[in-house]
Amino acid sequence: MERNMLKERAKKYYLQENRNCAEAVLMAANEVYGLDIPPESIAMIGGFGGGMGCGGVCGALSGAVAAVGKRVIETKAHDTEGLSETCAALVEDFEKELGSTLCTELKAKYKTEDQRCAETVERAADVLERCMAKLAGESTEECVTVSPEDIKRVKAFGFLHCKGTDRFNGRIITRNGKITAAESKCISEAAQKFGNGELAMTTRLTIEVQGIPYNQIEPFRAYVAQEGLYTGGTGSKVRPVVSCKGTTCQYGLIDTFALSEELHRRFFEGYSQVKLPHKFKIAVGGCPNNCVKPDLNDLGIIGQRAPQLDEDLCRGCTKCVTASACPISASALSEGKLSFGDDCNSCGRCIGKCPFHALENGAAGYKIYIGGRWGKKTAEGHALSRRFTSEQEVYDVVEKAILLFREQGKTGERFADTIARIGFDEVERQLLGNELLERKAEILGAELHLVGGATC
Repeated sequence: MERNMLKERAKKYYLQENRNCAEAVLMAANEVYGLDIPPESIAMIGGFGGGMGCGGVCGALSGAVAAVGKRVIETKAHDTEGLSETCAALVEDFEKELGSTLCTELKAKYKTEDQRCAETVERAADVLERCMAKLAGESTEECVTVSPEDIKRVKAFGFLHCKGTDRFNGRIITRNGKITAAESKCISEAAQKFGNGELAMTTRLTIEVQGIPYNQIEPFRAYVAQEGLYTGGTGSKVRPVVSCKGTTCQYGLIDTFALSEELHRRFFEGYSQVKLPHKFKIAVGGCPNNCVKPDLNDLGIIGQRAPQLDEDLCRGCTKCVTASACPISASALSEGKLSFGDDCNSCGRCIGKCPFHALENGAAGYKIYIGGRWGKKTAEGHALSRRFTSEQEVYDVVEKAILLFREQGKTGERFADTIARIGFDEVERQLLGNELLERKAEILGAELHLVGGATC
């Protein structure tokens, strides 16, 4: 069967011949599949239009079920093996496709003044076409009208293909998972209007709207743009920045939201057109608890609060409350004074615990890990030797890491591979120096990685 033939015939009967939704779908199926339904018998489905006249089950769906029945039933429905399962699957696919089976709800979503319910009729025809293809033992991929080139093209905009269909899941970018109430309302409306009504959060805290038809991608993008929203989050570039909720967490040592939002602005948005060898993920953790796994990202930032002991006030108590407070036993009494071992991770949990105020302050800062990754190949990031004390130092290191990856990474390799090939000491030397920033224009202007290595 020629692709889209059923949809075109159904639309013709609905708009040009002024048939109702149930009649249009059944008449189109009769023509396309040779069901041999006499014209006078079409009247039997007419009363199902408009949800049986009361906004109940959609007439287009009823017409589709009737077409399936005529296709598979030879004598009696009860004697037709698999009929119930086939009809149930068709209804399920219809609801997934349009978000509801009820006429009143579908009219609210799809009915327009000039086209009436034409979109519902067309999409019902798509569902019926897939069902008929399965009954004929054909691959449902034969009903897919999206070329590999178009699938690749829209992936760059954040739309991932649902295999075997003409549907895509579109990723809406958030600010580290944060959206306004107005944005949330807009996304929900878009999911109902253009998708199947379902939403999902990705691990990078983008919101994925499910089941958007290929021909609805641009209208969908235009709709969410009304609230300043846009799609993306794929490709060989800086990916959406994620962070833990360290701003409100009892253990949080830094304002993770403020830091991640600025990183988002500078490097996800600011570097959105910069091609890299592969994806580049950034995560911000508020403390060494590592809830968001910063050390498993290409670059991870962890809040720090290094203890600063006032030795004059330390009494060397036999039972040291401060040492007991350390969750990893990194502090102990040594020669009558509190001391901290090399394994102290600057979590700050000991600060303020001494009853004699010997440990009231801690040095706030940031620890930066580079070269982490998770997947088929894993690598734990390595910490740079310095503790950074200002946000600007963090932004500089992040930018230098991206510039180094772009210039010295090979297309297709992750940052962890680049570091392993060049050597950590050399990479750290460059990240702690200023040469990369001094050559920023040169690095960004170079024609590199014209075909990136990321596949998602």
